[in-house]
Amino acid sequence: MEPASPIVAQLHKALTEEFRSKQAPDLNTDSLEAARSNLDKDIEAAELAFRAYEAYASRELEALRLRRNQLVPISRLPNEILSSAFCFAVWGLNRYTASIQSLFTISSVCRAWRDVALQSPRLWTRLERLPLPLFSLLLTRSKQAPLDIVFDQEFERLTGESALSEYIALISQHARQWRTLIFCFPSFDEIMPLLPLPATHLKVLVLDCGSPLDVHGSDSLELFPHPFADHTPNLRELTLGAIFVPFTHPIYSNLVKLDIKNIEYGKLDSMKEFFQVLEASPLLEDLSLRFLVLSFPSVAGPSGLVSLPRLRALKLVFLQPIWAPAYFLSHLSVPSSAYLEIIGDTELGNDMSTILPPYSSTHRNLPNLSSITTLSIHVQDCTCAVRGSALEEELFFFEFVGDSLEDLETIVSSLGRVFPMPSLDSVFFLDFHLEVSDEANLELATACREFLVRHPTIKDLAFYDSHQSMLEILSTATPSLVCPQLESLIIERCPLSPKRLFDAVELRTTPRIAKAKDGGGSDSEMSNKCLLLVDIRGCPQFTKTHLSKLRKRVKVAYKKKAPRYSDESE
Repeated sequence: MEPASPIVAQLHKALTEEFRSKQAPDLNTDSLEAARSNLDKDIEAAELAFRAYEAYASRELEALRLRRNQLVPISRLPNEILSSAFCFAVWGLNRYTASIQSLFTISSVCRAWRDVALQSPRLWTRLERLPLPLFSLLLTRSKQAPLDIVFDQEFERLTGESALSEYIALISQHARQWRTLIFCFPSFDEIMPLLPLPATHLKVLVLDCGSPLDVHGSDSLELFPHPFADHTPNLRELTLGAIFVPFTHPIYSNLVKLDIKNIEYGKLDSMKEFFQVLEASPLLEDLSLRFLVLSFPSVAGPSGLVSLPRLRALKLVFLQPIWAPAYFLSHLSVPSSAYLEIIGDTELGNDMSTILPPYSSTHRNLPNLSSITTLSIHVQDCTCAVRGSALEEELFFFEFVGDSLEDLETIVSSLGRVFPMPSLDSVFFLDFHLEVSDEANLELATACREFLVRHPTIKDLAFYDSHQSMLEILSTATPSLVCPQLESLIIERCPLSPKRLFDAVELRTTPRIAKAKDGGGSDSEMSNKCLLLVDIRGCPQFTKTHLSKLRKRVKVAYKKKAPRYSDESE
């Protein structure tokens, strides 16, 4: 053992003597007992001296470490910036449980970070499924900051034995702090105590007690005629599922987003009041109507078109009866750049004209469907999904469920008849292989051929996981050449024979060697024979010999393997 430093020895002696001087003198006359007593006091004094120095050294070390940490660049940031960084780190995670774990990890790194976290109420304002004590802790640390509260169907299962009413009792004391209130439960019995409370700062409200596919609410059941004491002045986003709030209620005022679903409307005045709500909503950007039933034979709409000048998205999903989608579209005027989404069943999808108003040359009240440049058509499990975009911005999505081959054929063949697409130059076919018979696939391919013939401007064509009959429509020039301006062809995981592909390429090209000798063809030849690229992926039937033969006429890209579902827009 190394000898102690003289300074340490002197310090120890001084501390020991100080503590020894404070002890009471020993009056014991027995020399042995007096010696033991003196040693015990010396030991006690030495221990006190050690603990005193240890405490002092610990404080000094802590102060030195703190001073050193303050020299780290992140510690030199203002607390406001550090707090913002914590918010991005915590709430940037997808899973709520991961966010909470990150929050407590950050607040445990050091005293400085903990102080910043505790002095940042907005870090603790997101309240979802948590055990009641932790839920209460976050609510306390949120202080007076706006709250984002979510009660979903997983909440009750994950909160253990604590009843939902206990959580409701906690948040009801902070009604003025609500910024977001999302309540998705099969029943609203538990939330009833919240509805009479005014929510002056509430911006986002979701009340949903219906299953995704069933209609539960009705305009004949006004369960909540005056929610939130008729006072939600800052509400901007509203979702009502299987619950009817009269359209005359001020809750619909100044909305930016409105989503109504799982409701049956049986009163004739309901739709009149609904359009009045839209007329008084000039700021509306997103309108969704899903799983609604209009249970009267017909209904008169407003006298003129209801203009929604700021609307960015209009979604009509499984509306009944058959005239419902066209009814809403006929009475709304939306910007040409708005996104349109329509999803329906066989009855709605067997002809596109049943869901769109009568076509006009301009579609003045609908999105500019005629500006579509790229179209994707996906057939799978008797479902036909169609996406259209222009300038890389998606403009519409249609999806219809067909119970028969005839329905799918009609959907495809009616695409070009119901609304022309004069600017269409790219089309993608996905999963055009029916698990029935070759004859059925041939009939579907015939409908696709008719569609392609109507759009001779197509320059890019792609087939993913499609039946060989789909590609064979390119290998014949009778009665006319399909896609005469085709420049690029993609074939991915398709059982097309190499010969059929070579026939299609031969119709659209001239031999490269001949071009080199005579200096190229005439303008008329080049306009009809302009195929420049064939991209083959995941088609092992093509050998090096086949590829070499193709390259004599056109540029060829080849990948032996291809992942499932390539990017549709590539």
